[in-house]
Amino acid sequence: MIKFLFLLFMPTIFVFFGLWLTQNVLVTFVCFYGWMFMILYANNKINFKVALTKESLYVGTLSGVLCAAAIIGSSLLFSGKIFHVEDMQAVLQIWGFSGWKVTVLAVVLIFINPVLEEMYWRVYIQNKVKKHVSVLASSAVTSSFYTLYHVFIILPVFVFPFNVISVIGVFSAGMMWAYIRERYGIKGAIISHALADAAIMIVYGLYVR
Repeated sequence: MIKFLFLLFMPTIFVFFGLWLTQNVLVTFVCFYGWMFMILYANNKINFKVALTKESLYVGTLSGVLCAAAIIGSSLLFSGKIFHVEDMQAVLQIWGFSGWKVTVLAVVLIFINPVLEEMYWRVYIQNKVKKHVSVLASSAVTSSFYTLYHVFIILPVFVFPFNVISVIGVFSAGMMWAYIRERYGIKGAIISHALADAAIMIVYGLYVR
């Protein structure tokens, strides 16, 4: 039980440690992704040989495009209300998300983050939880802990009530990707997640950088 609690809470602990205590995005990335990779590798969960079906590709792409449209569209529609550019720039500057690091971190967020997060939450953790509860309940559990560490990222950069709406959006995305993984395969969820992350970087490029 204690080991399982570690699996649930460690990603949040690393984000809190990296962004709130050390205030360094590189430290956060190394700890956060290092943990996920270590756990997945140790448990033989890094498997890229899973077939990508046409159905999985279509669903992943369509859902990802819809997520991207929602992210970019809301930023355009509520420009200046979701976040204050100066405040966000100040926070990101403190975290070290600036200069040449942005390019490196953007690549990580778009190409590495979706793979590790989906494999960790929607495959490794969800399979463990499914042994004890229903698929819907396991999806809710994994999506809740997936959302938890995003709270520490969202709170400093978004204003109320958009920070709350964003947290709900992250949880909803987690539930959607859990469904895609169960119904169409993990690669569909990864594609969808990657497109959503790409949209976040587009918003960053439009308003913050």
